[in-house]
Amino acid sequence: MKMFNRGLVAALLAGSVILAGPALAKDKPAAAAAAKPPKLSKPVAIALQAAQKLQQAGDNQGSLAKIDEAAAAPNQTPDDVYTIASMRLNAAIGLKDNALMEKSIDELLASGSVSPENKIKFLRATSQLASNRKDYPKAIGAIEQLVQLTPQDYELKVTLAELYFTQKNTPKAAAMLGDAIVAAKAAGTAPPETWYKRRVAFVVDGKLTDMTQPALRDLVIAYPNAVNWRDAVLLTRDGFPKLDDQGVLDFMRLQAATGSLNGERDFVEYATTALDRGFPGEAQFAINEGVKRGMLTVTKPLVAELKKTADSKVTSDKAALPGLEKEVKTSPKLALATGDAYYGYADYAKAASLYKMAIGAPTVDQATANLRLGMALAKSGDKAGALAAFQAVKGGPREVLAQYWLIWLNQPSAA
Repeated sequence: MKMFNRGLVAALLAGSVILAGPALAKDKPAAAAAAKPPKLSKPVAIALQAAQKLQQAGDNQGSLAKIDEAAAAPNQTPDDVYTIASMRLNAAIGLKDNALMEKSIDELLASGSVSPENKIKFLRATSQLASNRKDYPKAIGAIEQLVQLTPQDYELKVTLAELYFTQKNTPKAAAMLGDAIVAAKAAGTAPPETWYKRRVAFVVDGKLTDMTQPALRDLVIAYPNAVNWRDAVLLTRDGFPKLDDQGVLDFMRLQAATGSLNGERDFVEYATTALDRGFPGEAQFAINEGVKRGMLTVTKPLVAELKKTADSKVTSDKAALPGLEKEVKTSPKLALATGDAYYGYADYAKAASLYKMAIGAPTVDQATANLRLGMALAKSGDKAGALAAFQAVKGGPREVLAQYWLIWLNQPSAA
């Protein structure tokens, strides 16, 4: 958990307490002088003057007796209450008594007399002291106030997010970490990758479906490496458990484009699914790419069988495509399927021309047609055309996929 370091309480409070009153003025430290000296009642002033002398002599324990004497005085003014708590806090710091520090700070904050600058210091100290003794609800209350007072402090929001998570308030944890990312960017600071990944962990752990896609998209926009792309694609795919083979292929095509296919499992699944759908060219690509990247070994029986099957079908499949092209004018569904075959052979221009024939046809799912058109145009370098096609994808998993393709399209490594 990201928490304040131990041992910082005294540093946080240094110079923050007000000791000066009319009876104490001759002894007041310059750094602690108040803009307007407090007006103390006579019994309180006398007792606190004695307490201050004891503190200056290093007798903090002795000073507490005099402070308690001041606290017992009747008819105390708000200035009396505030200055007594301030003196007690000084003694507690000298004694390194965390419990007394916390009690004194609570009294100061409750007095209503704390300056805005000191309130921030006191709340920071309270949050640390409460966290150190694992009173997380109190720590959270203090940091929530700090966030209101210093909304630009994005590190503080990260701390608060982690505290929310310890209390199993995952929605607040995820939302606050998102706020920290926004605040850091607004301040001209690039949030670290760990913040984005932690936010994804929060939303996945909490099954926060409404927050999952924004978190995953932000991750791959900010840090578009292969690991993050794979996480985003697979976590998104897992959110659609009823995908058919065609849907699975569309997700794996995005993985191929983003370079996020990884391991034998990914490449074998891609090749197997493509073969099952009748696309040996795409299966051959998956196998060859897996071998090239050292993810597949052709001597393994499963890989050898897949390669043999794909290779044996490619020649006849390619030979059949020109004949199919003659029939597509009367069959938008056939146009879509033939476009898929050309896409598998990396003939993206031909694939795009066939996909266009399926656009607007009532017998073809338009989300599928527009997604595939956008994919082919993107891979062929027509960014403007791809943008329009992806923006036309509406509904279901393919609309979500289109949003990821748009992210990829706008990244330097696209196409």
